[in-house]
Amino acid sequence: MAENKAPEAEETKGSSNKLKLFLVIGVILLLIAIGGGIAAYFLLDGSGGDESESGDAEVEEATTPELAPLAYHALDSMTVNITKPGPVRFLRVGITVAVRNPDVIAAVERHLPMIRNDLLTHLAVQEFEVLNRPEGKDALREELKSSIQDVLSQVGEPSEVEMVLFTDLVMQ
Repeated sequence: MAENKAPEAEETKGSSNKLKLFLVIGVILLLIAIGGGIAAYFLLDGSGGDESESGDAEVEEATTPELAPLAYHALDSMTVNITKPGPVRFLRVGITVAVRNPDVIAAVERHLPMIRNDLLTHLAVQEFEVLNRPEGKDALREELKSSIQDVLSQVGEPSEVEMVLFTDLVMQ
């Protein structure tokens, strides 16, 4: 009977050794993963250590300002006679400008007569075939944004208009 118990004891001892080996390997892999995570945090963080020694963190904060939230400013709707012959004779457009600098909104209000003049002139020469496609509307938005920025730049005002959005676009 003693002979029968000896192989079972060896099998239990072998299983126990395998379990211990797997646990040790698991702990080692866990420690490597934690160490790699810590190293990646410090390397990808950009600071790389004590910020007071390098001074790079202060320079980085000064050169990458946080973006301000968008502010929207609606302009009154504009209706123009289309000068190009075609199926459309009138175009009514409602425009909202999106900016991050509140000074741009104040500049738009101060120079609204000049801005509306340029926008109306630009809208009057549009073609139905172009505006009837999404690409045409996107191009018109970019052209109107550029027109507003040009007017503001000419008068020496801040001109950082992020987007021009259509709130109304009717062709009749």
